[in-house]
Amino acid sequence: MYGYKNRIARVNLTEGKVTYEELPDEVIRKFVGGKGLGYYLIYREVPPGTDPLSPANKFVFATGGLTGLIPGSSKVIAVSKSPETRLISDSSGGDAFGPKLKGHFDAIIIEGKAEEPVYLYVHDGEVEIRDAKHLWGRGNYEVAKELWKEHPKASLALIGPAGERLSRIANVIYDTERASGRGGLGAVLGSKKVKAVVVEPGEKPPVASPEEFQRLWQEFYDHFATDPKYEHSRNYGTSDALRSSASLGMSPAYNFSRPYIPEELAEKLGGDEVKKYEVEPEWFVHGKSCPIKCARYVEVEYKGRKIRVKPEYESIAMLGAATGVFNFPAVAYFNWLVNNLGLDSIATGATIGWFFELVERGLISEEEIGFPVRGFGDEEAEEKLIKLMAEKKGIGAILADGVKRACERLGRGCEFAVHVKGMESPAWDPRGRRTYALSYATADVGASHLRGWPRPHQLPNQGPAKELVPSLIEGRDESYITDMLGTCKFVSYKMEDLARFYSLATGEEWTVKRLRKIAQAVESIARIHDALDWVTPPLDDTIPPRWWEPEPDGPAKGNAAFIDYNDFLEARKEFYRLRGWHEELGVPLPETMEELGYPEFKSDAERALEVVRKRMGVE
Repeated sequence: MYGYKNRIARVNLTEGKVTYEELPDEVIRKFVGGKGLGYYLIYREVPPGTDPLSPANKFVFATGGLTGLIPGSSKVIAVSKSPETRLISDSSGGDAFGPKLKGHFDAIIIEGKAEEPVYLYVHDGEVEIRDAKHLWGRGNYEVAKELWKEHPKASLALIGPAGERLSRIANVIYDTERASGRGGLGAVLGSKKVKAVVVEPGEKPPVASPEEFQRLWQEFYDHFATDPKYEHSRNYGTSDALRSSASLGMSPAYNFSRPYIPEELAEKLGGDEVKKYEVEPEWFVHGKSCPIKCARYVEVEYKGRKIRVKPEYESIAMLGAATGVFNFPAVAYFNWLVNNLGLDSIATGATIGWFFELVERGLISEEEIGFPVRGFGDEEAEEKLIKLMAEKKGIGAILADGVKRACERLGRGCEFAVHVKGMESPAWDPRGRRTYALSYATADVGASHLRGWPRPHQLPNQGPAKELVPSLIEGRDESYITDMLGTCKFVSYKMEDLARFYSLATGEEWTVKRLRKIAQAVESIARIHDALDWVTPPLDDTIPPRWWEPEPDGPAKGNAAFIDYNDFLEARKEFYRLRGWHEELGVPLPETMEELGYPEFKSDAERALEVVRKRMGVE
C-alpha cells in the first residue's frame, strides 16, 4: 500500500534473532497504524493475565499512517502491557524517531528477554542486536552522547536507570527531550535488557499522488506557520498553559487540592517566565519541521549546575505546581533529571505531590522517610526523592512504582492519591470542566488528558454530564485518529483534512466516518482484552475521592467533578450505550463488533461479558 513499507521487524531477544514479516494491506485497512496497529499486535500476541515484566510481554514501536509525511506528524506510538496498570497501554512520542523508523518498518515487535544488555540498531531496512553492557547504568544524556558519536545521524529511543531497575513509572526517552511517558513502558524494555533503539534515516515510503500531496503539504505548513490564530502556540508552545489551567480551576497545584491559584503565582511557571531562559541550541538544524513547536530549549543554572532541557506544560505543572514548587529553574532542573533517569514526569510529580501532602498532614514521620521533608515547596526533598525513586532505594523504593502502590504499601493516604486504574492524573483537574472526569474514568489506559475533551467548556454544576457525552466521544475518536495516523494533537488539523491527506497518501478513498469507525473498534478491542484480564468496568471506571471534593476557591468554587454520584452514573451509562457497549457492564457487545466489521472479536466480546457478569454476581 502506498504510504507504507508493508514490513514489520520482529526481534526475539531470547533467541537473539530478527525476522521480517509482511504487513498485509488488509490489516492496515482495519487498524491504520500507530495506536491501532500496536493495539492489534498486542491483543493478538499478549494474552490477558500476562505479567507485564515477564518475557511473555511484548513491546511494539508503531509508526502512524502519516508519520513523517505531513507537517506535525512526528509521532511514534509505543504499545505494550503496562507494568503500572496491567492494561494494554500506549504512549506517543515525538522528535525524529518516528519519521526515521517509518523509512524502514511500519512497526518493530520486541519479544523475549536478552541475557545481557543490548541495543537495537536499525539501518538499511534491517535490525541488528548489539551489545550494550557499556551503556547499562548510565543516564540518558550520557548514553545519547555516546551513541551519537557512533551514529551521528540516528534517532534514539532510550531507557534510563529507572527503567533498568523496573520502576513501574519508567518511560522511554527519544533523543533526550521527548518521551513515551505514560504507563511505565520503560520498565518493559528494562525487563528485556534493551537499553536503546537506534534508528538511522531511511527512505520514506512513496505516496500515491505526490504532486497533489506536496501542494497540500505546503499549503498547510504555510497556514500553521503564519496564521495569527496560532501565534500564541508558536510563541509559547504549551509552556503558558499553567496560567490557563489555574485561571479555570483546573491546575494540579498542591496535589490537586488547590486547582485554582492566583495569576501571580501561576506566572512564576508561565510562558513569559519560561521564555526568559529560552535558547537555541548549537546543534539546532534550520529547516522545515513542525510549524507549531510546542516546546523550546531553555538553559538554566540550578545549584551551580547549568543544564539545557525542553520543558512542556505537563512536566512544568506536575514537577512544579503539583509539588508546590514555583521556582522555574528548579522545575526545569527536575525536568532534566527525570529525563536523564528515565522517569515519567507526570507520574513522578503526582507521586511526590501526594507524598508532600502526606508529610503536611503528619501521616508519615521523619524516621520513616530517613531525612527531613517539609512538604509542599521543598525543592531539596523533591530532588532527593527523584533520585531515590530512580535508584529504588529507601523511601524511593516505595514511591518508584507510582502513587497507587505507594499508598497501598504505606497503608495510608489513598483517599487523596489521584489516579484512575493505577495511572496518575495529568495536569488538568476535571472539576473545572463539565463531563471531563468521565473521559478519565473510561479512558483505555487510565487517567489520560488525551482521550477526548467534552464541548462546550462549562462547569460541572451547569447541567447534567450526560448531555455532553456525544461531544466527549467525538473528541475521543479524534484523539484515536491522530494516534493512528501519527499526527500531533497540537497541530490543529480538521478531521476532513487528515482524511484527505491519508487518501492522497494511500491512493484509497478514506472518509472521516470510516476513520471514526476504526477508532471505535480499536477502543473496543482494548476494552475486551482488559475485561478478560482484570477490569470490571462498573467498579473500575471511576474517579478518585479528591475529585468528589468541591473546589475550595476560584471560578469553579463549589464544583465537584459531577453534580452528584447519580449524575456520574447516568453519564457513564450514556457513554457505554453510545459506544455500543453493555449499558450496565461497560463491555463491548458482540453485535457491535460485527456491525463495525470486526467479527473476529465477537467471541471474545461474548467471553468478556460472561467474565464480568460472574465477577459482578449477575445473571
